[in-house]
Amino acid sequence: MMELLQFSLCFLAFNCFALAKFNHFRDVFKKKLTEKQRYRFLTIAWITILLSLGLSVMSEGGYGALLFCGYMALSALMLMILYSFTVSWVKHISAINVSVLVLSGLSVMIF
Repeated sequence: MMELLQFSLCFLAFNCFALAKFNHFRDVFKKKLTEKQRYRFLTIAWITILLSLGLSVMSEGGYGALLFCGYMALSALMLMILYSFTVSWVKHISAINVSVLVLSGLSVMIF
């Protein structure tokens, strides 16, 4: 479950980086991105990417850094495909990702 938490954090971070761009935000939400929203997305993205890196390295040691690189590559690839072909699914995929993030975080805390 720890790996799912790390990947979900990485996916959320790259999704927030994408939504911090004006064109992606407009394509997904059909409205203009404000500067306040942009800074919030960037702040959330940096916090979650660093948290993913920290969890990866703490749980797996040196191998965790390699896993983190894989999580980043897979997240970027999935989001590139998602934003290129199915922009209308971004909201739904994001909601699923956040629910997986919460559930995996709770299961890691319990066990």
